[in-house]
Amino acid sequence: MSEEIEEYAPEVCCHCGGLGCLYCNKKGTVMVPQPSQKCRHCGGDCCIYCGYTGWERPLKE
Repeated sequence: MSEEIEEYAPEVCCHCGGLGCLYCNKKGTVMVPQPSQKCRHCGGDCCIYCGYTGWERPLKE
């Protein structure tokens, strides 16, 4: 069986706008599966479902 390997790329954290905050580990970016999509629950406005990053399925670091 072959498993698909998801590619991740950094996207600017919607909570801090790239300045660095608790939700992005003070990096200003979060790793997001590609193609990147805004959170379907909040549309990028930050909520509990996206871990306050604004992105769909952000990588937990």
